[in-house]
Amino acid sequence: MSRVALSLVALLLPTLAPAADPLAGLDAAIAKGLKAHNVAGVGVAVVKDGKIVLAKGYGVRELGTSDPVTEHSLFAIGSVSKSFTATAIGMLVDEKKLAWDDPLARRVEGFRLGDAYLDREATLRDALSHRLGYARNELVWYGSPFTRDEIVRKLSALKPEIPLRTGFRYNNMMYLAAGQAIPKATKMSWDDFVADRIFRPLRMDSALTGVGRFSPELEYATPHEKVKGKPTPVAWKDVDNIGPAGSIVASAADMAEYVRFHLARGKAHGKVLLQSGTHDELFKPQNLMPKPGFSFEPDSLYHAYGLGWMLSSFKGKPVVEHGGNIDGMSAQVGMLPSEKLGVVILTNGGQSLLPQALMYDLFDRFTGEENPSRAASTGMIAFLNDSAVSQIAEPNESSKVKDTKPSLAAKKYAGTYQDDKHAPMVVTVNGDKLTGAFNGLTFDLEHWHFDTFKAKDKKGVLPGILFTFVLASDATVAEVRFNFAGEIKLPKIK
Repeated sequence: MSRVALSLVALLLPTLAPAADPLAGLDAAIAKGLKAHNVAGVGVAVVKDGKIVLAKGYGVRELGTSDPVTEHSLFAIGSVSKSFTATAIGMLVDEKKLAWDDPLARRVEGFRLGDAYLDREATLRDALSHRLGYARNELVWYGSPFTRDEIVRKLSALKPEIPLRTGFRYNNMMYLAAGQAIPKATKMSWDDFVADRIFRPLRMDSALTGVGRFSPELEYATPHEKVKGKPTPVAWKDVDNIGPAGSIVASAADMAEYVRFHLARGKAHGKVLLQSGTHDELFKPQNLMPKPGFSFEPDSLYHAYGLGWMLSSFKGKPVVEHGGNIDGMSAQVGMLPSEKLGVVILTNGGQSLLPQALMYDLFDRFTGEENPSRAASTGMIAFLNDSAVSQIAEPNESSKVKDTKPSLAAKKYAGTYQDDKHAPMVVTVNGDKLTGAFNGLTFDLEHWHFDTFKAKDKKGVLPGILFTFVLASDATVAEVRFNFAGEIKLPKIK
């Protein structure tokens, strides 16, 4: 086909053009979305062509109160924090203090993987793109008393699930390890470096690196988790020990500045904070990802991970995005760089699909979709998602063997259980009632069948995990086993 013919075809094809006002009717659409997804409040920001065209709050900071969410209300952004860590390391790459392919063992104090080959080969780039091959092992850090340095040292007790650079294995602890290269290279904590080199120059005036830095004059949203299907206020979760992977707290107004910085390829308020070539590395595919089981954009041409960002496509256009989930909070940040468009959605609803639905609604609005309604029309998907999570978490009653009893008296199960990775689990007895305490959680252990007990959390937040006590040949308890994002076996040590 000739160039002239191609030009004629291009003229005849429909183009993706935004409506006269892409934000017309957005307030009503978000109100419907909050109701459909059963979420209390949301902070939203939109950046287009280098300008913040929207920064606004919707709904309330806490159910049962009238305190509104505003553009300055603070939310946990969860794993969106990973992009800050990659950006911070990029700044040190510019300064020749680090390189993307530096071995972690050389750059991170105490980092060892218990294998000489991996210790020699595993790099910052590997950690930042989730290609080290390790399963998540979340309970090593989540709720545990371990510090960042202690968690890094625990990595030597883990075993890889797949070989290095052969697949995608999302891992928060490896992101922590990458972030811990910053203190060794700069003599500053990750927190201070991010605040000094990213928050301040971007004018993210209320952003914090964790709940340990809360101050009373700031405006906070309250986290909510679903308890028996009803959004219920819960306490803020302190995840400072995994900071570089997920502890940042920010507002929609703060995150609008962050998105504007990335769309400008490392520039903010007239200054170059990150060289454009270094910034491009963040958005470059580093590791292929599997296609998600559910997606609001099932026709994406690819799925990959960059450095701190997930990469896919929308209507043939590159998407750069990341979600975040921490107890009672869900977040989503997404960009269409070719359209100079970025969006921020921060909610106080745990494990909510609303942020992702709203992101694609906003993408639709700015690329010519006449009636974007993903947020308002996906309430049933949200309900089914909540139900599926609940069913997965709770043990199946049909698997319970009736009319059994424990092998031993209740006091025989009491004691301390610990392996070389996790904090101790302590089981105590009061009469014939057992109680467990692990990673800051306390729960009753109700008999299920044989030597298996079901956790019952009085607050209704913890799922009914089954704990099975394994007996030794002398009829004493040898260990306890349970499954929480993978099987965990804790030997009885006393």
